[in-house]
Amino acid sequence: MSSCDDDASVRLKITRGYEKLLGIPYIAHGSRVVALERVGDCEISMFEALGSSLPEAPLFWIELFDLRVHSSLDSCGCHNLGEAAAVFADFASRASGLAEA
Repeated sequence: MSSCDDDASVRLKITRGYEKLLGIPYIAHGSRVVALERVGDCEISMFEALGSSLPEAPLFWIELFDLRVHSSLDSCGCHNLGEAAAVFADFASRASGLAEA
């Protein structure tokens, strides 16, 4: 598979995740979350941005979460699909590295 195919696959995964996120009903406490992919003992998820009604706020956040220790390793607010694809690729690479270690 070429890097273009990989990028298209990641963008599709993020788009579907965002559609799924928007379809989850609002809850009183907490934010809506969608798991995008599990790599080893890590999960890459997407969650809604608090204050997303503000013009400068990201559309959503992507998080790299360590399931072994139940802790976030990193997260990033994403304003567009291209930014989200780059963050996802970075998090997937880091998770793969942790799985191999």
